[in-house]
Amino acid sequence: MTLNRVTNILTFFLYLISIAGVAKKTILSDTLEYGVWSFSELVISYPNQFIRRGLIGELATIFDSNLILFDTINIFIFINFIFFIILSNVHFRLSNFNSLQHFLYMISIFGVFNISVFNHYYQRKEMFVLNLFLISLLFLRIKLSKYTVLITMSITSVLMILIHEGIAMITIPFLVFISKNKISNFKKLLKIYTAIVLSTFLIVIISAGNENASTELWQGLSEFDRNLIYIEPNAITAIGWSLFDSLFITTRVLIFSGYMFLWIFYFLILAFTLLVIFKDELKNISFDLTTIKIFLKNNIYFLVLPILFMVGYDWGRWIFALFHLCFFTLMMFYKNNSSSINKWTPIVFIFITVSMLTIMPECCLNMSGTPVSSNYFRIFKSMQITITSFFS
Repeated sequence: MTLNRVTNILTFFLYLISIAGVAKKTILSDTLEYGVWSFSELVISYPNQFIRRGLIGELATIFDSNLILFDTINIFIFINFIFFIILSNVHFRLSNFNSLQHFLYMISIFGVFNISVFNHYYQRKEMFVLNLFLISLLFLRIKLSKYTVLITMSITSVLMILIHEGIAMITIPFLVFISKNKISNFKKLLKIYTAIVLSTFLIVIISAGNENASTELWQGLSEFDRNLIYIEPNAITAIGWSLFDSLFITTRVLIFSGYMFLWIFYFLILAFTLLVIFKDELKNISFDLTTIKIFLKNNIYFLVLPILFMVGYDWGRWIFALFHLCFFTLMMFYKNNSSSINKWTPIVFIFITVSMLTIMPECCLNMSGTPVSSNYFRIFKSMQITITSFFS
């Protein structure tokens, strides 16, 4: 039996384990076995008015038959997970990924196996957005007319924004970048696409929701569904948050938690994973300051990425989505050759070890409390008391 065949068998078993694991936690479960926040986010619908992030919950409400959204949401999650596996495998085939590259993706901290074993991400809205992204890329690969591509991109992008405007904000720049480089004379049509996307974002911002919408949404849930959402705040209450609230929470929970710079490790893991899987493909890309400036000048829409990291504190989601967007974007320009990684070298075993012993946080690191700001405040108060006592 050849080494490639053994690798393919290993990958196949990882898929079986992953599918069985997600099925056990969704369609075969009578209790909520994934994050409460994720569930509360998925049941957001349109409570007699249009609000942001309500598309999936509204569809679940339409298809639901017993007023309890829990089982319908679980079906949605499982079907979406299967679609992600199918779509990603189609792209692997079209890019001629070899068996080792496929296996390394699976075993990585961002791969299907890891997220199913550690009960992360498969139930998050970014998985739904990523599927829409992969569908758009398929239409780009098929090389249909640029007008067909424009229609497809517009539909999928609008759906992304309606599902979660934050994840869409990360995803759309990659879609624009790929289309500009894959389709000739597409810049004029991009103006139409940009107008559609910006209009949708504007509608979502205007109809973001408020405390009254959150209350109405909560009261519209069944008692069973409400009992599952036992945390406060949750995604439903977050609908009423303003931009200032988001910035305040990001500052308090992330920056002053004392853990912010630990996220560098996960950015390094992201880069390491891409370097190992694509090997020599990334060696031709220059990362010097001049090249980066030129890239941003020609692709200014990528500047929205740091904005999202400033507004939203759940960096785990952004990094997870960012990896897959970089991964499938590189795959669109990937050319399999003899220099592709195809041997079980020491670096491969190091990568596997790191991946299996590392969990990608679904949202945040252990950022309870605000030890940095609290301790600075404690020192300030101690100094204040000392000075006051001295002069009293």
